[in-house]
Amino acid sequence: MIKTGKYDNFGKENDYVTIDLSDSKHKNRVLDILEGQNMITDEYEYTIKAQWTSEQYHPWMTMGENDLIALSEALNNFVEKIQKRRLNKKES
Repeated sequence: MIKTGKYDNFGKENDYVTIDLSDSKHKNRVLDILEGQNMITDEYEYTIKAQWTSEQYHPWMTMGENDLIALSEALNNFVEKIQKRRLNKKES
């Protein structure tokens, strides 16, 4: 399940995306992507938290806008391949 919404980030409303792949056997398979602003540089940052990793192993990763764009482009390439494959199946 993909869920989007807003969350309160120290008085500012920011967006988030949650990818929840948990099921009855694997309860802790969630990936959160949170939009925020760096308090020092005021640039937007995007924090990813993998909830299948224990908190003691620091399951947070932060990336800048350029990295997020690169990730999006890579994911879009996957999506394009999937859509072409499905289209080819329908035509067969």
